[in-house]
Amino acid sequence: MIDMAARLALRAYPPSFRERYGCELEALVEDTGARPSVVADLLVGALRAWLHPVMPDESAERRRRRMQASVATTWVTWCIALYALPVVNFILSEGPWPTPVLVRRLLDVAQYAMYGAGLILVVGALALLAETSRTGNWTAWRPLVALLPTLPTWLMAPLFLAFASIEPFSYWVGALGVLGPAAFLITVAVTPAVVVTRCRPSAKVLRLLSLSGVAVAFAVTTTGIACGAALIVNTPDAALLVTMPIPAVTVAASTAALVTAGRGAKAALHREHPVDHEGHV
Repeated sequence: MIDMAARLALRAYPPSFRERYGCELEALVEDTGARPSVVADLLVGALRAWLHPVMPDESAERRRRRMQASVATTWVTWCIALYALPVVNFILSEGPWPTPVLVRRLLDVAQYAMYGAGLILVVGALALLAETSRTGNWTAWRPLVALLPTLPTWLMAPLFLAFASIEPFSYWVGALGVLGPAAFLITVAVTPAVVVTRCRPSAKVLRLLSLSGVAVAFAVTTTGIACGAALIVNTPDAALLVTMPIPAVTVAASTAALVTAGRGAKAALHREHPVDHEGHV
């Protein structure tokens, strides 16, 4: 039998991958055993499967899956950029000298770009909700339930941190104040991407989401450039190694957003309309 950790790792793969290789992968895990190294390999493989989704041979269905994967990945990259902005602002506010005006202006532009991209994403979510109300496929939205247990830890994080100290009980309360919001932010980034995949939107909605994802990708890129420039220009050399992961992550998110949005837009602008979940062309 496969233990819970391995089963969750298998569930982390995209539906298209599980449809094609799920049974073989599960049998392989049963034969090799669900050791921690195997679970880690499964999680790495799931990440690769999301970045390079398995596409069917049929060109129309392949384009539909391409757009679906592009929309999900763009959402994740937007969340990464959105989380990076307040962290960078906090680091600069605690710095030993004022932030240059040019860097501050660049961060302001990035903030407005992220808010504008958020409005685009809200419109896309409303379009997806409207289609779900028409099809009645509300079970596809079930992954959002995972937000409920992590939301209280996000709301109560300041209270938990206020009681943090080196005492054993207070130490774990403080750890909950840090890890709880982190779990909530990760869930916010992952569960909507899973919903988009499970909803199997129609070709019309996917085209709208994929084309609007180009604007979101440029907003993520603007944020990545702003965060990287702000930290490199305004961070002392001694602290540069500590803050370097932040611009590295934002640059990676920007690259992923541009690549996946470009592929999704190419599929959306194809001359032939991709099929929707009901098989219409």
